[in-house]
Amino acid sequence: MRIAFLTMVWRDYWLLEKWISHNEKVVSRRDLFVLNHGGDPEIDRIAAGCNVIHVPRDELTMDLTKRRWRLIAGVSSGLLAFYDRVICTDVDEIVVYVGDKGGLIAHLEASPNDCAALSPVGLNLIPTPADGTAEGGTVLGNHPHALLSARYTKPCIIAEPVEYTVGGHGLMNGRFRIDPDLLLFHLHYVTPDYAERMAARQDIVAQSRANGDAAEMPGRFWVNWAKPAKIRNKEFAIFEKARELDVSQGFAPAVALLDAAVIHRGQRSLIEPDKLNDDPVRITVPEALRSAL
Repeated sequence: MRIAFLTMVWRDYWLLEKWISHNEKVVSRRDLFVLNHGGDPEIDRIAAGCNVIHVPRDELTMDLTKRRWRLIAGVSSGLLAFYDRVICTDVDEIVVYVGDKGGLIAHLEASPNDCAALSPVGLNLIPTPADGTAEGGTVLGNHPHALLSARYTKPCIIAEPVEYTVGGHGLMNGRFRIDPDLLLFHLHYVTPDYAERMAARQDIVAQSRANGDAAEMPGRFWVNWAKPAKIRNKEFAIFEKARELDVSQGFAPAVALLDAAVIHRGQRSLIEPDKLNDDPVRITVPEALRSAL
């Protein structure tokens, strides 16, 4: 079975290094596809040996995220002409296989081909005061706490050409299955350069407003960049009130909760976040899995 990995990246250097180092344990760098949004030479350097495609980044527009995911869906679907599966994630999302079939490729070979895509169990890593700070420690060793997330339970392992909903959180005109042996870790809040990344984005918003470029953009367009603390605090508050789910014997209980939140609305298939946020669940990554990332 031939597998390709695909991501699109802008400036997130630490995350790209982590994404490459993890995925090149499964396939060669030639099978890692990196869409370099803006043609940053530092991205080219980090991704040396990977398939790097330069995509222009000239301005921020209202439909930028929609256009970005249209491109990602097109490239990942096109790669199926030469690969059996394509695993497509944001650069701050890493898929980890936790089953016992010998590895990710063997697992996918044995999986029934009964849907357009597989989705890992989405886990949003949340830093806590008890977290480790070991410089040489693993990500999961230092940050073993996570929210079970509808948003990051994404149909990212495709076997058929797909059209993603905005953000890649669901499918248009397709169905997916959630696999308890696959996890997707969202690293956004546990990156060592988190503060610098958010400050850089706030600087871009300030500059755009100073230039008058943002005059016609609604406030909600900027909230992720202009007020990252607002979203972060909301997520942390959900984590604080969440109940603990025991996953020491596997992630089937998490899949049951996620399956119950799957909705098919018109042409879209996705997991409804509110169904989990009403009764949020958090997990502690078992010790045996903390060396996986």
